[in-house]
Amino acid sequence: MHVLQLLPNLTVGGVERGVLDLAKGLIARGHRVSVVSAGGPLVERLAALGATHYQLPVHKKSLAAMWSCVPALTQIIRANHVDVVHARSRIPAWIGFVAARRAQRPFVTTAHGFYAPHAGSRVMAWGRLVIAPSASLGDYLVERFHLPKQRLRVIVRGVDTEEFAFHPPPAAHDGSWRIGLFGRLSRIKGHDVALRALAAMRRKGLAVTLCIAGADAESPQHRTLEALIHSLQLEEAVQWLGLRQDMPALIASVDLVVVPSTYPESFGRVVVEAKAVGRPVVASRIGALAELVDDGASGLLVPAGDPEALARALTRLITDDALRARCVDAGRREVEAKWTADQMVERTLAVYDECVTRPRILIWKLSALGDAILSTPSLRAIRRHFPRAYLALAVGRSAYEAVARCPYLDEWFIYDGKRKDRGPWGAWRWIRRLHRGAFDLSIDLQNSRRTHLMAWAAGIPVRVGFRRKLGWLLNRGVRLPRVVLGPIAHQHHLLRQAGLSTDGEALEAWPSALDEQAADRLVPADAGDSRPLVGLHPGGSGRWATKRWDLGRWARLCDALASRHLRVVITGGAEERALGEAIQRMTVSRPHIVIGQTSVMELACLIKRCDVFVAHDSSPLHLASAVGTPAVALFGPTDPARHLPTAFLGQVIHKDVFCSPCYSTTCRTVTHACMKRIGVEEVLRAILALLADAEISNNQIPNPKHQTSTKHQAPSTKPGVASLVIGIWCLEFVWKLGFGAWCFR
Repeated sequence: MHVLQLLPNLTVGGVERGVLDLAKGLIARGHRVSVVSAGGPLVERLAALGATHYQLPVHKKSLAAMWSCVPALTQIIRANHVDVVHARSRIPAWIGFVAARRAQRPFVTTAHGFYAPHAGSRVMAWGRLVIAPSASLGDYLVERFHLPKQRLRVIVRGVDTEEFAFHPPPAAHDGSWRIGLFGRLSRIKGHDVALRALAAMRRKGLAVTLCIAGADAESPQHRTLEALIHSLQLEEAVQWLGLRQDMPALIASVDLVVVPSTYPESFGRVVVEAKAVGRPVVASRIGALAELVDDGASGLLVPAGDPEALARALTRLITDDALRARCVDAGRREVEAKWTADQMVERTLAVYDECVTRPRILIWKLSALGDAILSTPSLRAIRRHFPRAYLALAVGRSAYEAVARCPYLDEWFIYDGKRKDRGPWGAWRWIRRLHRGAFDLSIDLQNSRRTHLMAWAAGIPVRVGFRRKLGWLLNRGVRLPRVVLGPIAHQHHLLRQAGLSTDGEALEAWPSALDEQAADRLVPADAGDSRPLVGLHPGGSGRWATKRWDLGRWARLCDALASRHLRVVITGGAEERALGEAIQRMTVSRPHIVIGQTSVMELACLIKRCDVFVAHDSSPLHLASAVGTPAVALFGPTDPARHLPTAFLGQVIHKDVFCSPCYSTTCRTVTHACMKRIGVEEVLRAILALLADAEISNNQIPNPKHQTSTKHQAPSTKPGVASLVIGIWCLEFVWKLGFGAWCFR
């Protein structure tokens, strides 16, 4: 793969050396490496490794300079087919984030410090994956930047053990000790603490010299330290080594290494390099330094900012030959076991591979329960197409239970548009949750203005959906089909146009064993009662009153079924208890009512136990298709061709009224003819026909409910046995009537 690294410049420091080490390891493994920075003395070493350097002013902190770098960086990413953009500092990270989003490439960050959680630092937690070089920094990012743990990768920095070869300390010592302090001149590096400790040791008569490397003689901090050296009278005890690139030789030239940082370090590269070369270390007990040094075994730890404690620890190492030898031996073994460059490269490569081959995909389905059930074939198809991807579903609270046990999903984002996520503040919190998910791809099966806007606001770089209703917010929009398609075929058209393969149209439901037991308790199967069970669902969406059949007709249907010795169970949601009570009052047969007593999956198990199920255009009708139960579907203001799945088993009753389908929640003609024309006898005949078909099937072939695959049964093209008998009787009557008329002519 081709990896692009971003950092401010290539001068001196642990970050810069880490970039070189990673570039060397990636190129040795056959990958391409490009680096974008403002330049510096390490560019030549980078080019010698075989990497490509692009010089851009990505170190400048002005908004104008940052924005001017975005088009150039985007062009570099696209022209060179970069696979992953990896930012290692805050200003380059802002530029890289925008450019990677424009180029639709994964964006990775490495946090190299305990940044204050202000707006300028937030971008370091926006990576698709975020690398922290120590566990302490990783915990800090999770706590202060609210970085989800599943996006955090702790990868300690490694050193090249061939470059930093082991140089054992000399067996004999002349009595003059050289202490090395290597790092950029900064107040947080503790140079003043080291100088005060040096003065304390000199007062006790120890012959010690502090060797400071990485210093810029023109910096204000250098002048401040010179003044402190003069006040402590340490001019002869301090050696300025300047900016140095030969770190292995530099470390080997001293006897001890000190890291007196006063602010938490993200890693402490000098500690590991000193251990690799074979020099004992004294470090502050702060940040990641406490993770790198086993106090008393591989080095010594002291409180941060305490010169007296630092002087005592250095004196202890100087005077205790056995302790020094143990620290040298244990330190080298730790480096070879934990902190080699090869280990760092392999773990970083795993991060890149995860970004490229395991995309994070967010699927949208915020609508009602029935739509969530109808999305199960698409979820299966997306998982089949992306077997290693991280799939998350944005789903409405009312529909969550239908997909709560879906094996194709890794995460669920529950949208509560009526309460928690309502209003501007609720929408903002919801979008922030999605933004923290760092998704690579959005597949909008909802296709609404709201979901298009949310996907764009969440910063998802690739957004797929039908180009309608704010479709310009999509960058991979698909045109709507010009023909009427079923609900699943409509979704599959989007997937195929987006380059994804489909995987059949069978619906699925995933009830648990507890759901099955609850259904058994609600409708117990009596050993001596073999009568067929008919399920009736007179309710539905409260918003769609026009879809409902008259309650009086439901009551007459119950009595008609009971008169034919059929068991009847009436189902519904908790908000529909009034419907059950009304039907109970209007019936003579007193049907078994379980309205408000089932969850979604318990209802699915109950429908599975029915021989026939009757419902309006509602979610239980789709549950019947998912569990393979034949159903009678009552359609009025909506079109069955657009809402019935191919896996539907049963018959559709739909009247051809001039105003239907109107898709209106209130009847515009006041007559409600589309539903009133559906008679009780017509529904009864459909139920009896399906029961007769089931009886014949049970005698000849296995029950369709127990087959692994189901077929869509066209409602009007396959008459039942009862209809066939009636038709033959009518033909016989007409023939006899005609023959008699001919005889009496």
